Amino acid sequence: MKNFVQQGNTITVAAAAAAVAAGQVVVIGALVGVAATTAAIGESYVANLDGVYEVPKAAGAAWTQGQPLMWDASASAFAAVGTPATGDVTAAGITAHAAAASADTVALVRFAGIPGTVAA
Repeated sequence: MKNFVQQGNTITVAAAAAAVAAGQVVVIGALVGVAATTAAIGESYVANLDGVYEVPKAAGAAWTQGQPLMWDASASAFAAVGTPATGDVTAAGITAHAAAASADTVALVRFAGIPGTVAA
C-alpha cells in the first residue's frame, strides 16, 4: 500500500507543558500511553500506546484481572473505573493485566491504544 505510514502503536508528540521521562504515563488528547523516550519542554518524544506496563496505582484502589481502569489525573495513577473528575480518562481500553491489592503502589496495566473520554 502506498498510503501506509506506520503500525500505529506509537505516536511522536512534543512535550508541551512539562518535561517527560521515559516510562512516564502520558495523556495525549484522549489517548493514554507510556513515554518510550525522554524529552525536555518543546522536544519530541515517542509514546507507546499499547502493551503491558508496570505503572502507578492509586492508593486504596484494588482490582481484578481484566477489569476496566481509568487514569486518575489528580493522583497521577490508575484506579478502578468510578466517577471521573476533571482530567480523568475513562473508556480508553485500559484494563488490569493482573489483579492488584489496595496496598499496591504499582500494577500491571494493559494499554490498547483506544481513545477514551477525558472528563471536563
